This record gives sequence, structure tokens and C-alpha cells, in this order.
Amino acid sequence: MKIPIWSRLRLAPRLAILIVATTLAVQSQGAFLYYIFPPPGYLIVDQAWLAEAARDARNIAEAVPAGDRLPALTGSGLTKWLTFDVAPEAPNYSREDGPTRLEREVKTSLIGKLGLAAPDVMVKTEDFEEQAVKTNVAVITEIPTAMDTETLVSRDSLVVADLRIALRLKDGSWLLIGPSETGVSSLHYLRNILDLIGALFFVAAFSIWMARSIVKPLTQLATAAERLGREREPTPISGMKLPEYAAIATTFNEMQTRLKKFVDERMQMLAAISHDLRTPLTRLRLYAECVKDEQQRAQILSDISDMETMVSTSLTFMSDEIHREPYNAVDIASLIISITDNFADEGRNVTYTGPDHAQLSCRPVALRRAFTNLIDNGCKYGGEVSVSLLDASSGLVIDFRDNGPGIPADQAERAFAPFQRLEASRNRETGGTGLGLTIARDVILGHGGDIKLIHDAQGFRVRVELPRPRE
Repeated sequence: MKIPIWSRLRLAPRLAILIVATTLAVQSQGAFLYYIFPPPGYLIVDQAWLAEAARDARNIAEAVPAGDRLPALTGSGLTKWLTFDVAPEAPNYSREDGPTRLEREVKTSLIGKLGLAAPDVMVKTEDFEEQAVKTNVAVITEIPTAMDTETLVSRDSLVVADLRIALRLKDGSWLLIGPSETGVSSLHYLRNILDLIGALFFVAAFSIWMARSIVKPLTQLATAAERLGREREPTPISGMKLPEYAAIATTFNEMQTRLKKFVDERMQMLAAISHDLRTPLTRLRLYAECVKDEQQRAQILSDISDMETMVSTSLTFMSDEIHREPYNAVDIASLIISITDNFADEGRNVTYTGPDHAQLSCRPVALRRAFTNLIDNGCKYGGEVSVSLLDASSGLVIDFRDNGPGIPADQAERAFAPFQRLEASRNRETGGTGLGLTIARDVILGHGGDIKLIHDAQGFRVRVELPRPRE
């Protein structure tokens, strides 16, 4: 099976091809729009002719009644190049920065040709624009035999985007003269808008496509890493097309396999050691029966019993780690209610507040053991335990509150360490191996959650946060 050339390309060449393709697409759609809606051309007029045409138009307008001026100008033949209108008042052609060179020259030419006073002649121009929607006007003193576009639009060529002339008539009204349009200006506006929208579309489309091709493998990698940290089971990553991502996926898959093998080997080794310890402990128990001093014999048997409890708890913990149960959708609220009812049936003061149902994908047996350890600790060292559940969109929050002295903040990490018992509140009379909190935290962290020891005005509480697993 042949691999497509695109799949062999690395990230840098792909980005380069994307940029080139986007540029070509933008240029192509711009050329297509200019083909459909060609830009308006140039109206090149001789300055002397413009003055003569303005004089003829003014003479025609003054020779007929006011109501017949526009029809008379239309029939004069001047409308092929110029447009005309009549206004009762003078238009506002003033400029803050003063008249331009073209305005001064055209006005001087008109005054000389029409014999009018300066206040009776007004000229207004608009600066030249590349993306023109109106016919550009080039006013020159004489028609050259040849002129290229660069010379035409240069600063000295007197090219403007629009030219407006106003001449006062004898009755006080004003004759307005402008260049005729070679096309519909609204179509030129539409062309410019479509040109901008098309450019943004191609840039956004290519960018989103490339971003998704980059982000999707990263999301897949993040999901696999999150699942590895939560379930501790390898999640092979496949289907990576980018060579860089394919190399990362291969390395990540190998790392998962090595980590799983490393952890399993150590768990099996510790489980074997714990199992083998039972034989010498049994032998020690038999030897202890031969000790004549009852106090010493009782102390030895107590130590052996503690060691057997540690071995049994360790074996249970490591067995769970080696043979992990699968994830299932579980009603956590019902699970907690069941645990609290069991403690209540034993005569313990344990209560629950919260919803009757709260679904979460988890390992139910492991969570039951973690919750049982937390409630059992609270009953031993706090007497009364109150369990509350909050079902949020991001996950579940469970608080275990008791009336005990709690664990000092500077001793929190030590409390979670294996086989650690804080003497201030944990003594031999209460029993235990020091693995309760360790197992609880390992289970909670294995679900991608967090466990915190909190001291507030209402007392001491253990907060468990269980996020909803990623799909």
C-alpha cells in the first residue's frame, strides 16, 4: 500500500504549503471578482476641453427656463462624458487643508474661459484610490501620444477619484458638473466587500483545517495520558499522520508499556514478599507461646498481630493494583448511602446529606474501600461522621466531616504516607495499620480526582473531588 505524499510531509512543509495555498486562493478569488466586476476606468479629459464644456453647459442652462435646463443639457451631447444637476444653493466644497493643486488649476481655467468671478466658481476633488468604486478622473493640459498607468496615477498627473464643479447661474442657482460613470458604483462596492469576505474565508478555512490537524493528535495524546494516570492501563495511540506526531505516539506507547511492566513487577514482588512473610509470622506466633512471661508474651503476640494485619492489608492493596477492576457507570449517591447504612447498623453515628442519585464512571469496589476507610477513620478519631455529596457538571464533591481534632496542616503529607500513624490522634488502642488514608488517596488519584484535608470554622473535614472522565 502506497503512502500518500502528504502523509510523508513534516509539519514545516505542510505549513509552507498551507500559506502558499491560502495566498493563491485569495489572489484567485480576487482576480475572479475583478473579472466579474471590473473596476471603473479612467476618464482622461483635457483641461481646456473641460473648461469649454463647462462654458457650453452654463450657456445652455441659462438659455432655457429653469424647468427645462436638465432636458436641454441631456440633449446637448455633453452627458456622454459629464453629468449635470441644478441646485438652488451653493454646495459645500470647502476643504480644511485648502484647495489642492488640481482644484486651483481647474478653477483658474474655468474663470478664464467663462469670465466669471472667483466666488462664482467652485471645484472639489477626492483623492485617488486603488480600490475605486467610481470612475477616476485624470485632468491633463494636453493629450500625450503615449502614457503608461504608472505615469497616469503619479503625483504630478493630477489623477483624482472624483471631480465636481459648481458654477453660479444668473438667477442665483448653481449648475453642478461631474464625470459620467462607466459602471454601476454599487457593483464596485459589492466587489470590494466580496473580495474582503473571500480573503477572510480562505484564511479562516485553511487555518481551521490546519489547526484541527495539529490539535486533534494533541487531544488524543492528552486523553491517553489522562487515562494512563487515571486507570494505569496502556492506551495505545495510532493513526498519527504527521511524522512528528507518529514518532511521539510510538515513544509514548513504548513508555506506557514500560511503566505498566515496571509497576506490575514491583507490585508482584511486594505481594510475594508479603505473602512469604506469613510463614515466619506463624512460626513466631508458635514460639511466642513458649515465652513464660505473660506480659512479654502478650506484647509479642500483639506485635505479631499488627504485622499480620499489615501483611493482609498490603496484600489486598497490591492485589487490587495488579488486578484492577474495569470502569462502570455507578450511582455514587446510592453507594455512599449503602456504606453509611452499614455503619449505622453497626451502631456508628454516620449520616448522609445530598442527592439520592449521582452517576459517575468509576471502579465501584475501589471507591467503596476508599469511602469505607475515610468513614471508619472519622468514626475512630472523631466519633460522629457526616457525609455530604455535591453533584456538579464537572464532577462530584464528597465531604467527610467528623468531630475529632483533625490532622495538622503540616502533618497532612505524612498522614497519607504508608504505615504512618500520627501519635497525637492515632494510637495503638485504635488499631489500624496506617494504610487507610494511603489506600483512599491512591484510589481517588487513580480516578483522576483529589483528596484534601480541610480545617474551617465548622471543624475538620476530608474533601474528595471526583471529576467526570473524558470521553
